[in-house]
Amino acid sequence: MLEYDLIVIGAGSGGLVAATTGHRKGLKTALIEKNKIGGECTHYGCVPSKALLNAAKAFKSISKMKHLGIDVQEPKVNFKQIMEGVDDIVQGIYAHETPDIFEKIGIDVFVNPSGAKFIDKHTISIGDDKLKAKNFVISTGSSPRMLPIDGIEKVQLLHNENFWELRERPQKIVFIGGGVISVELGQALAQLGSQVTIMERNSRIVKVTDPEVGEYLTKELEKDGVQFLLNSNTIAFKDANTLSYEVAGVQKSIHADYFFLAAGRAANINGLDLENANIEYSAHGITTNKYLQTSAPHIYACGDVTTRFKFTHTASHQANIVIDNILNPQTKEDDLSILPWGIFTNPQVGHVGLSEQEAKEKFGEEGIKVFKVDATIDRFITDRNTGGFLKVIFNFANQVVGAEAVGAHAGEWIQILTIAIKNKIPAAQMADTIFAYPTYTEIVKKAFTRYLRTLQ
Repeated sequence: MLEYDLIVIGAGSGGLVAATTGHRKGLKTALIEKNKIGGECTHYGCVPSKALLNAAKAFKSISKMKHLGIDVQEPKVNFKQIMEGVDDIVQGIYAHETPDIFEKIGIDVFVNPSGAKFIDKHTISIGDDKLKAKNFVISTGSSPRMLPIDGIEKVQLLHNENFWELRERPQKIVFIGGGVISVELGQALAQLGSQVTIMERNSRIVKVTDPEVGEYLTKELEKDGVQFLLNSNTIAFKDANTLSYEVAGVQKSIHADYFFLAAGRAANINGLDLENANIEYSAHGITTNKYLQTSAPHIYACGDVTTRFKFTHTASHQANIVIDNILNPQTKEDDLSILPWGIFTNPQVGHVGLSEQEAKEKFGEEGIKVFKVDATIDRFITDRNTGGFLKVIFNFANQVVGAEAVGAHAGEWIQILTIAIKNKIPAAQMADTIFAYPTYTEIVKKAFTRYLRTLQ
């Protein structure tokens, strides 16, 4: 039986960071995967979705050319070629993540569709192999959450994994669920000519966003032709192309070529036989403490399988914490209070720190100041990209505690606010920092300089 200092189960972003960092710091390491190395982000999430969004953005930009004095012939969408181009990008990235890459640096890699199964708290099986380790990291990620909709067996549902197999553009597609996946892929398809409807059981889409940001994003999506059915509850699939639903007590039906299920994510814990290692878990995933230890102290978990913040950068960040704690037990806590994230629609959305409501609850109505700058400074104007805003939330010491952004490249601006929050940089010091002109991120400087004027 092979023995290791560290076995990492799951080779997505968290698993890759845990395995390579553990190996680099002297731990004899094995990496276990049941599908392809790279996980959700490389094959079904961040990489292909951003590649598709880029193609849709390029196509939409052609419609703006006349306003710039550029005459362009009537463009046509070759959806098959677009999707094959997306796959080329995915495969290009995967080429740097194949098992032999990690084997060459000294990490043993085991890939088998059976996946890892705990035999006891120090032993797992993977295929016909049995492996033993002093420490484990579980980073098995998440999968699309299925809904118990009557008649669902009649429909070949799309989700973020099988969507990338399409080679013919949907004429009409309905997204069930109004979260990030729906708005990103929905907008891309709408810009490429599909008729897109997003169904959401709540009164607004992407509830994770600031209400003002969410409202602005909704209006921008509507300009691209995306339609919304809010406060709607699915009832049953009548056939492969018809879904009945209810709004305000009235039953209705909607027809589509495709239905895309985007009702959240479920932690990948099935088949791991966690009970054999006395690892506690729930419907939300594996239970961990502030050091990311499971109920078995030598077994850690990171990423989607244990946190509600299901982002690639969360998993990578937690993986580093896990390795630190394996080498120096219980020295580094998992703190996600300053976690930036973005939604890569057009316009983009960015968030970090406390929301306005959370800040009011923590500091009181009088303990915060909220300042907003519209995205109308020079670079936005020159690029015909005006629209949106940056909202910064300050505490009584004039330090940033949270920020919301929507507009061109908002996912980039938000990182500067992340640095300001993490390092407790006062507003005056940020305002005194030189920002290159003309740039989009200059909007951050404007937020600080204009805010300080209100205090005089």
